[in-house]
Amino acid sequence: MIPVDDEWDKFESYEDYDNFTYNWIKECQRVLKPEGTIWIIGMYHNIFRVGKIMQDIGLWFLNDVIWIKTDALPNLNGRRFTNNHETLIWAVKNKDSKKYTFNYEFLKRINGGKQMKDTDWVFGLCRGQERLRDKNGIKSHPTQKPLKLIQQVILTASNKGHLILDPFMGSGTTAIVATALERNWIGIEKEEKYVKIANKRIEDYIKLKKV
Repeated sequence: MIPVDDEWDKFESYEDYDNFTYNWIKECQRVLKPEGTIWIIGMYHNIFRVGKIMQDIGLWFLNDVIWIKTDALPNLNGRRFTNNHETLIWAVKNKDSKKYTFNYEFLKRINGGKQMKDTDWVFGLCRGQERLRDKNGIKSHPTQKPLKLIQQVILTASNKGHLILDPFMGSGTTAIVATALERNWIGIEKEEKYVKIANKRIEDYIKLKKV
């Protein structure tokens, strides 16, 4: 994945970033049901700061899941390792939240009868027909996540009819997967250009389902 370079993701200082992050995570915690869970994905640029904020406000960690990329972009200048993974922090509302949804047996079944590990999440980047592009062939969204990754998250921690909230809807991947898996969803997106992209993508998917 390439770093986001949109105006909404630029901050004057770490303090500004931390304040922004604290505010949106705190609001997610407020609306999170006791039986629900929260997943936040990030890279080495930000995930450690995010994790500290999550713990500071009382979210209780269940796992840090490692998405291993099968086709990570190489480090061209040879000055550091190829960044081959992203981290997903999986947490509940607080330490007293014990009745959260975790589809353990299903995950074991699709993992060849073995208990799934937090490093068994091996997926390629979003490429080919799945990658949204504009008429000039430019990527429509800089950090579009692969459908299979979001599918694994939703299958892990929700059931049919549950409500999924994505506070950074982007290109609409969460909505597409949630719809396919018969979950309800709410998506929030600040940037108008991404709202249009997500809406069209969702509309096209719904039309395709009706065919």
